[in-house]
Amino acid sequence: MVNKSDAVKIKVNEELKDRARVFALKVVDETFDRFNYNRKARLEKIAWGKLGEEVFRYYLNNNDISVEIDYNIYPGTENTDSTDFVINDTSIDLKVGTKDFHKRLLVVKQYFDNGHQSDYYVGLNFYEKGSIAIIYGYATKEDVKNASVGKWDKTNPVLDYTILYKDLKPINELIDVLKK
Repeated sequence: MVNKSDAVKIKVNEELKDRARVFALKVVDETFDRFNYNRKARLEKIAWGKLGEEVFRYYLNNNDISVEIDYNIYPGTENTDSTDFVINDTSIDLKVGTKDFHKRLLVVKQYFDNGHQSDYYVGLNFYEKGSIAIIYGYATKEDVKNASVGKWDKTNPVLDYTILYKDLKPINELIDVLKK
């Protein structure tokens, strides 16, 4: 369980926000729309996800774990990235919240159950229009498999495995695992 002191707060600069927006504009019309969002919602989802990757990369690099972010475009419905980071053959999928009231790490049940699984899932939420990011912690694949299931997105009510941010494991423990 994560104590407030275990969560990591990171200030987000405008350069990272711009990089994420530019990427979203480049890929929005070239990639698979798996959630059937309108174009504006897709742009936002892609940009927030890429910004989350940039923030997590910054955190990893500051903890002596060198990673790069995939800025490749995977056109077509069959070509999606399978996970956000692979470090020493360990896969990490970042789950990004964007609202102050977001309190849960959500993993789409349909994709998870169909084999799209990572070894670890990291919960990160943005605040103050993306100027602040908080990395709350992580869950293992087993934690997700055993999590409760719910519908949280009113515009696209899919089933999600759900773990409250407060119930995640401290992120520094994942750093220790990745350094081994």
